Amino acid sequence: MLMFKKCLFIGLCFWAGTASAETISLEYKGFYDRLKQVAKGNFQLVEIAFSVPMQQNCLIQSGTISSEKSSTPLTYTKQQRLFIPLDDDLKDQRALVNLVFAGSAQECGITMQVRAKQALTEYDNARLQQITTEMDRLLGAMQGFPMRYFKEPIAGLNFEFASEQEVYAVLDGREQTIKGSFKLTTSELEKLSLLRFSQQPNVVSPWVK
Repeated sequence: MLMFKKCLFIGLCFWAGTASAETISLEYKGFYDRLKQVAKGNFQLVEIAFSVPMQQNCLIQSGTISSEKSSTPLTYTKQQRLFIPLDDDLKDQRALVNLVFAGSAQECGITMQVRAKQALTEYDNARLQQITTEMDRLLGAMQGFPMRYFKEPIAGLNFEFASEQEVYAVLDGREQTIKGSFKLTTSELEKLSLLRFSQQPNVVSPWVK
């Protein structure tokens, strides 16, 4: 059996503790519990996303969700975001999420990130406030271990872009050049009427100090 330890990366990571392993298997229930919290909260603009970092030994070759009764392919993107279904039957069947990696799977992990469902090039104040409020509320709902670290309100929002992209941000008519990521505090967000970007962000996530 593989052993895992937990760490934080705006969420929960599982790291493989066996260097020679090529496959990791995780209990579906861990994913289910977090997805259920989101479903119960009726969040309109935010979600949680599970993914595997793009590291040399951690390129996914295939994935399945399996139980004693069934085995179905796991859907994932080129960026290695995993799409885990919310399914009561899979939880009751004690299903496993299985990932096969190209390398040894040493230090491969799964991260859970709170993010906006949709990244846009333009945001008005109402949408920015709703995203901030929903992210804060979702993190608050996950304050049990290991999310106890997020008891304080979020500091703001983080807009992530590809590192090679040069992006222009326009804040109420004031233009500035940004590269990589762009952070705005909650007080700055409250004062903004309109935020525009020349490129769509890859991810919009909570900024936690």
